[in-house]
Amino acid sequence: LWLTVQKLTGRIDSLIGCGKGSGCENVLGSKWSVVFEVIPVSAFSFLLYLGVMGSSFLRSESARWFRVFAAFLMLTAAVWFTALQLVVMKTICPYCMTMHSLGLVVALVILYTEHGKRKWRTLYCQCLVASVVSVLGLAAIQCYGPQPDTHRVDTGGGFTGADTDIPNNPHTRGEGRMVSFFDGRKFFRIDALPHLGSADAEHVIVKYFDYTCDSCKKLHGQLDKLQAESPGELTVIILPVPLNRSCNPHLPRGVKNHANACDLARIALRVWFADPENFASFHDWLFQYHQQPVEIAEAKAYSLVGEAKMDAIRDEDVEALLRQNVSDYQDLVKKTPVMPKLLLKDEMILQGVTRDEASLKALLQQHLGLEKK
Repeated sequence: LWLTVQKLTGRIDSLIGCGKGSGCENVLGSKWSVVFEVIPVSAFSFLLYLGVMGSSFLRSESARWFRVFAAFLMLTAAVWFTALQLVVMKTICPYCMTMHSLGLVVALVILYTEHGKRKWRTLYCQCLVASVVSVLGLAAIQCYGPQPDTHRVDTGGGFTGADTDIPNNPHTRGEGRMVSFFDGRKFFRIDALPHLGSADAEHVIVKYFDYTCDSCKKLHGQLDKLQAESPGELTVIILPVPLNRSCNPHLPRGVKNHANACDLARIALRVWFADPENFASFHDWLFQYHQQPVEIAEAKAYSLVGEAKMDAIRDEDVEALLRQNVSDYQDLVKKTPVMPKLLLKDEMILQGVTRDEASLKALLQQHLGLEKK
């Protein structure tokens, strides 16, 4: 009941051990923690425990059947949710595992006390089958049923200080069109930064992302399709923020380092500086093949751009831009570590990724006035 209340009130990350980016928050904040988009799975557990407590005072056959069914349900549910944490999410929620451990104890006590009683074998077989079918049904709903929102739109909470040294800021150097966010506290010069789309587009948004982030890859695909549908209307400024502490010291505790994230971001920025016209092609390739060794990505970049152009780029320029991106991340991560982050307009930030292209399109139409097509 306590976990259900915390989940429904959005206070999961205030639990001890459930800080932002922790394994606990990642599990309790995932789609696997709810059913039908909004119902916490802990609510079903609460009702099950309540039922077992009530049935323990009854001696009828139906109460006995329910207790044994509940015992097998606790066992099969523990197997399903533990497998999700270890295999799918690869992270552990201490509260969830404590609950499953207690459920295991309760289940074993029930099965021990019922063992040897009248028709216990038949009862056990019936309840085992019923529990497995129930958990499979729950798993199917979580996998294929309505999915909860995997994004949110926040207002404010970023860039408390203003850009005062615009000529020397890697985000504003050079010439060309400048766009601003957060009431003029943050500026971006489009031509100075990696971007997809025309610098003269009516709408300009800024994407902070990581090439090794699955949600970032999904958003990339969605934006790519939207830009193809609305040529010249939308431009996306591309700012890689590696999720690895070797170059991003602001990564929250509990968030795991992503292998090769820093190296891939540097290679992508080098390609941008060397050959902006080929950046879009390499940017797309890197999302598709980021799991390849870094040497493969580097070889791809050199083959696409050419050795002379790549070697002509100064490391200082690449590092300066990367450091500025990471510095921005320090401000943006204060509300949530969820990636990617999309600056839409003014102080409006899209945190995470929408379910599909249609959802993103509707969101941009609502907040930016993107034309409906």
